[in-house]
Amino acid sequence: MSPKNLISFSLLVFLFLWIDLPFGKVTGTRYGIYDGKIRIVFNLTRHRDFRVFTLENPRRIVIDIYGERKVSRLRLPSDMRYRVGKHPWGTRIVLYYERSFSLKYFQLREPDRIVLDIYREDNDLYAEIVRIIGREEERSPEPKVVVIDDKKAPQKAKLTRTEEHKDEIASIIERAKSQPVIYEDKVIVVDAGHGGKDPGAIGHGGLKEKYINLAIAKKVAEFLKRDGRFKVILTRRGDYFIPLHKRSEIALRNRADLFISIHSDAAPRRNPRARGTQVFALSYQRAVEKKRQILNSRRYARLVLGDAADIRSGVVKRVLADLAIDVTLTESVYFARLLSNELKRVVGKDVFFKGIKRAGFAVLKTPGIPSVLVETGFITNPQEARKLKSPEFQRKVAWSIYRAIVRYFYGEDFGQKLVKYE
Repeated sequence: MSPKNLISFSLLVFLFLWIDLPFGKVTGTRYGIYDGKIRIVFNLTRHRDFRVFTLENPRRIVIDIYGERKVSRLRLPSDMRYRVGKHPWGTRIVLYYERSFSLKYFQLREPDRIVLDIYREDNDLYAEIVRIIGREEERSPEPKVVVIDDKKAPQKAKLTRTEEHKDEIASIIERAKSQPVIYEDKVIVVDAGHGGKDPGAIGHGGLKEKYINLAIAKKVAEFLKRDGRFKVILTRRGDYFIPLHKRSEIALRNRADLFISIHSDAAPRRNPRARGTQVFALSYQRAVEKKRQILNSRRYARLVLGDAADIRSGVVKRVLADLAIDVTLTESVYFARLLSNELKRVVGKDVFFKGIKRAGFAVLKTPGIPSVLVETGFITNPQEARKLKSPEFQRKVAWSIYRAIVRYFYGEDFGQKLVKYE
């Protein structure tokens, strides 16, 4: 290839890469503080490749986002400082958090978000929480924008400033595209309602709800395990009883990213034809009641807030209670909509779909974890009871739940990544 053609080809490749990476913006953040965990959600203009790693001395978290060139003011806990570095390839955000912690991160789609879960490995929360309600004027109005040297950025000699700029962009974009982005496994807790001494509803022909719930839960787990991108936890694997609060504790202990409780509905004898499949998310009214419990019940406050429950300041507790319900409420409703769409798409012809409702079930009140409860059908309806007993129908419901989970994390392009329905 002649030098002239080589230069033309190189320019075309560069233009292709440049066009393929339209620059965008980190539009902001929101966060929630829970017992032992801080969740920070970065809102993006579109899907981005990114990497997350930690550095020491001082302790900090680094988020490199390829393609994003602007960053709105970030809303973070006030004991967490940050800096923003602008690079030709995108943006580097550095979070300074000097406590002992472990980190989990993943990406969500539509809208596009990066989620950081920072798990505190100490219980000394008082100073951190008091700073949450620090005076607004003590916070700087805008972050200081600095350029942070990227030691891994390629260096080449004898290049003009423009050529060096182009070479750096092309090289880093290629590196981002050629290397898979590594995420930690998403942890999904699947809860089969009832069990053991608690049979749940007794349906047509003596059918017991606890068996139907477990059969569907196991099929969801099967799809998730075959997928390979998820760690799945079943609250129960057999016919035994687990108290409601223990089910939530399982989700908290395993650092769950989603909690899905599976049930079958029932109606009084006078209404044996009641039918339908529906999804429940935590209601705002129940969330307010939860907030009231946090403020008034020392025992419940300790469950949700940990050591912070000992704080005497009512103002601090109100702030904590608000934080404890915000992200949970928002993300739960978002996932409920995805699940509703998948249920209508996959099993809509077999059942009457009743939509999304808001309720105050105990298992929906797990702080910091998006949670839904799905009523798969009416076990007291003869026709729906026969379907609920059918392994094929159970598999369709499980497939719907699996599809919603994948869509929650991977968005509309999930179709090419699904395991086969078999």
